[in-house]
Amino acid sequence: MTLFKPDYAAIFGAWPSPAAILDSELRYVACNGAYETVSYHRFEDLFGKALFEVFPGGDGGQQDALAQSFRHVLHTMRPHHLSSTRYDFSARDGRNVERIWTVSNIPLFSPSGDLAGILHCPLDITRLSKGDQYQAAQPAKTDEALVVRAAQSVLNSESARLQELFHQAPGFICVLEGPRHVYSLANDAYYQLVGHREIIGHELADVLPEVVSQGFLSKLDRVFQTGEPFIGRAMHIELQRIPEAPLETRYIDLIYQPILSASRDVTGIFVQGHDVTEAYTLAQEVAFQAAHDALTGLLNRREFARRIGQVEGQGPHALLYMDLDHFKIVNDRCGHAAGDSLLKTVSDVLAMRAGTEAVLARLGGDEFAILLPNCGSDAAVTLAHQMRQAVRAINFIWNGRRYGVTLSVGVATFGELQENTIDDALGHADAACFLAKEAGRDRVKLALPSDDELRRQLTEMDNVTRLKEAIREDRIMLFAQRIDPIVPAKGADITRFEILCRLRDTEGTVVPPSGFIPAAERFGMIEALDRHIVAKAFGHFSSLPTEVRARVGFFINLSGITLGAPGFLSYIERLLEDMPNVNAARICFEVTETAAISDIRGSAAAMRGLAAYGFRFALDDFGSGMATFAYLQQLPVQFVKIEGDFVRASPTNEASRIIVESVARLAACMKMEVIAEAVETSEILEALRPLGVQYTDRDTRCTGLKILTARYARA
Repeated sequence: MTLFKPDYAAIFGAWPSPAAILDSELRYVACNGAYETVSYHRFEDLFGKALFEVFPGGDGGQQDALAQSFRHVLHTMRPHHLSSTRYDFSARDGRNVERIWTVSNIPLFSPSGDLAGILHCPLDITRLSKGDQYQAAQPAKTDEALVVRAAQSVLNSESARLQELFHQAPGFICVLEGPRHVYSLANDAYYQLVGHREIIGHELADVLPEVVSQGFLSKLDRVFQTGEPFIGRAMHIELQRIPEAPLETRYIDLIYQPILSASRDVTGIFVQGHDVTEAYTLAQEVAFQAAHDALTGLLNRREFARRIGQVEGQGPHALLYMDLDHFKIVNDRCGHAAGDSLLKTVSDVLAMRAGTEAVLARLGGDEFAILLPNCGSDAAVTLAHQMRQAVRAINFIWNGRRYGVTLSVGVATFGELQENTIDDALGHADAACFLAKEAGRDRVKLALPSDDELRRQLTEMDNVTRLKEAIREDRIMLFAQRIDPIVPAKGADITRFEILCRLRDTEGTVVPPSGFIPAAERFGMIEALDRHIVAKAFGHFSSLPTEVRARVGFFINLSGITLGAPGFLSYIERLLEDMPNVNAARICFEVTETAAISDIRGSAAAMRGLAAYGFRFALDDFGSGMATFAYLQQLPVQFVKIEGDFVRASPTNEASRIIVESVARLAACMKMEVIAEAVETSEILEALRPLGVQYTDRDTRCTGLKILTARYARA
């Protein structure tokens, strides 16, 4: 069989469409016969000459569009197309030829990749553009007339199709003409937004008078006057979509794009956008849930801490730390339902007394706090007593029995003109509240720098010596909590454990994390604690039998401070050198969402450095800051752990179920796996099954790490 070798020069010459090759100076290098025909010039007359020298155009303005197209190709090295342009020229016999063209200019490259020239392809569309008028002025042959009519039919069909697509577009679109913003076009989505009123041919101010006072008309005027587009996101708008009906609130994404004439004057405005009311409402609900306590509706601990950080002014500012007395009696005797009901009642009472300027939050359990900006100690103590008296007056009845609770309050102040910082005030208020309870409860205690009792209490509460000694004497104990798949996969050979820690004091008492981790975070010990736990977990993993190491994976918690510490990567590298049996792919570091996004660039860089060794990452408490979806793709994360409040509420709360499912879907799209926290009941587990969650920590038992893995090895 003879191999066919195409003769590209012959193909170019015989090609039925006009084509010419220009060098980078727009001089003719080659052209085909079709080009000679439409240009009325032979190649011998064109070779080596510049295009605009031979064809200067009917007037100086005709060169602009073509010259701009050539410049675009030369600068961007990408093709450029002119759909329709008028360009007249003189034939060889001196006749003036008037033509309308569609032009494609395509870059040509040398073997080394440099721009060598331009393939210039003009196509005469004069007949298509002028249609029947052209044919009447210049009678054509029968077959040519048929071709023109067929082309016009195609154009009409395409025009109808574009109209159909315009009206079916999912976003709303309209065109406003002139400085009075007269409607000339509007699609179905636009009518659905504003209601089915007569708008075409009418001014916007006449048919939508309700939007004038909302500022939309002034924005249109500004775009028309300046030629600058306007973009709005989730804009609040009120519309009377039904005649005589009340205004309806909607939220829209909106773009006003100026329409320019050939002389660059603004002739109208192209309006497009989307009705995002449902998405905005859901986002607001998600944001509210992320910042508020699910039970009481008060701010939660995270949001309270954020608000404290935003306090401005010299002060003084006051903090009230409040703890319910005898709440445990109600909760234990009457059950959690009674406890929850009591907490709601207390929250309502505190909110009524706090006032509009106060920032009230539930910190967790039966603990509450109030931030009083620009408030001195005397006024803060007065309010604290009012709070105490109001709680004492609560008449709480459950199952026919009356229960009374009281309130212990610690008060502290801080500000630029005082010695106390925000962190000092938090510790002092907490310590003062503890002293109020210790003194008999139902009391208010003001934290003063000269208070010896308070100083002693602060020393006891904030003493980190116990933690330092425990690390030095290796009294930090590791426990493991198994992470189970919701649906066990066939052939799955990896069992995952979350590594948890406890502290054994000198008397042998086991202290839970709440007894030392807050102190570690407050006094800069958290990095030392994290390093100790990581080294101890690595050592245990390294000591496992080979067959066990291949079948287990450890999840180890890291604080954001430790992850971003400059020397942490070097520390891990040294551990890997000392313990070569540690398989980095079997270690997953857990970082809370809040810690990860507080320094997104630093967190991502630190994660990538560790990921280079094979370590994996889980984003813990995901959902506690639901504005972070956009950040997730910046972090090299393989697992997402959904915040427990959303998981607990998923069986009964539709919004929480949607949040869990949305997180699962997002994670699936990004090739991540999802772990649900706080799966405490079978009802929650069943609710999670259809939502795309892969794992749970429903096994709430914590087993000593050595005992657990020893059992696993025997199995």
